[in-house]
Amino acid sequence: MRFTRFGRHQPIDFNARRQAAFARKQQRERDRYPLFADHVANEQHTAAVELTRRQHRSDRLEATTRSMQARLWRQKRAVYFSLSTEQRAEIRAKWLAWTGPTTAFYFGYIVDNASGEAARRAEASRAHTLEIRRRVLANLPEQVALEMA
Repeated sequence: MRFTRFGRHQPIDFNARRQAAFARKQQRERDRYPLFADHVANEQHTAAVELTRRQHRSDRLEATTRSMQARLWRQKRAVYFSLSTEQRAEIRAKWLAWTGPTTAFYFGYIVDNASGEAARRAEASRAHTLEIRRRVLANLPEQVALEMA
């Protein structure tokens, strides 16, 4: 199977321009409440703390995204190998001809369409939507004819 490796994030470049923008943001926060500027300033954190927070958030995002990609690859490859030889040949031909990104999401798209899983999910979604509409319409008050006597 051909695929594109999910790249690693680079360390955040918290350069002078970004530090100045962060300082302007904090100044705007203080200016927004001029009577409480000292209190707001005490609640704000430094640029070094902000860099640490951003780097931590970036690292968490990278880890969750990589694990999601790996989980999806494992799931869709398991489905792929559970299919018949003809279906696997069809998926393989489509995947080799695929000109888009070669990530787990697109492989899953091809596998789901060839295996019929996408159509089953779409039908289940339509049935669920119709059931919700039936319940909503059943709960709407009926218009009664106005009788003038």
